[in-house]
Amino acid sequence: MTQAAPVALTDRNIRVFVVLMTIHTSLVVASNAAGSKLIALPAGLAASATVISYMLSFVLLGSIAELFGRFYARLVVNLGLAAMALSVAFFELAIHLPAAGFWTHQQAFEQVLGASPRLLLGGWTAYLLGQHLDVVGFFLLKRTRLGGERLWLRSWGSTLLGQLVDTIVFITIAFAGAAPLLPAILGQYLVKLVIATVATPLIYAAVGWGRAAMAERPL
Repeated sequence: MTQAAPVALTDRNIRVFVVLMTIHTSLVVASNAAGSKLIALPAGLAASATVISYMLSFVLLGSIAELFGRFYARLVVNLGLAAMALSVAFFELAIHLPAAGFWTHQQAFEQVLGASPRLLLGGWTAYLLGQHLDVVGFFLLKRTRLGGERLWLRSWGSTLLGQLVDTIVFITIAFAGAAPLLPAILGQYLVKLVIATVATPLIYAAVGWGRAAMAERPL
């Protein structure tokens, strides 16, 4: 089955695409920068400190998929990975530049912004698998009767699929041998399930704003 041709970017919709892509990229870069901290949850569970920002990136991705289609959703995912890699490169450069003699926070700076190979491998692998699966799931659900009629269902369902794989891959690669895996996986995924459910109205708001903005006259 051939895929639909990409939506043409025009004066009316390019601004919407750029805004949504910028917010998505900002969220994934922020998540990548602070992903090494695990926060405590009830019942002895745990989750990454960036779970909220990362989950919101899926809301933006779903909005882009709905408004612009599969091609541009995948483009945003790949550009997000490039942005994370570039940010890590500049963080590493900043860490290795000589510190001023009166500046005494080098160790803390390295601990916060320094990225271990395991965290990078886990985060980037999970990101690519999770977000691309989210896009695939979104359009598979859109082809079904219920998913085609309900934006919330295809967005929510595809996010849960992508995040299940994302969570297992990231926690396993990043924390195997350093932290209990099952509590972290369960905690992380349960938090994502709650956020995906609570944030469902946001995709309607983003898509509604996008459609309204694209209907306006170009500047």
